[in-house]
Amino acid sequence: MTTICLSEEMIALLGNLDKPLEFCDESGCLLGSFIPEEAAQELEPISVLESKLQIVEEHLGPEMCIFGFETDLE
Repeated sequence: MTTICLSEEMIALLGNLDKPLEFCDESGCLLGSFIPEEAAQELEPISVLESKLQIVEEHLGPEMCIFGFETDLE
């Protein structure tokens, strides 16, 4: 991974380092995204929940659909 060190002036220009940023070239073409550490910590609980949901989904069996009345099951 490449590390880029920013001056205090550049950090001040960026501002909003508590929210995700997108970097574009002069024509507006997206070069990439940056998620500041503070914003990543706010997003972490969502990713934890998604990973737990994925674990549960992996252990579920195939779906079962039942049509009819409860008495049909007796």
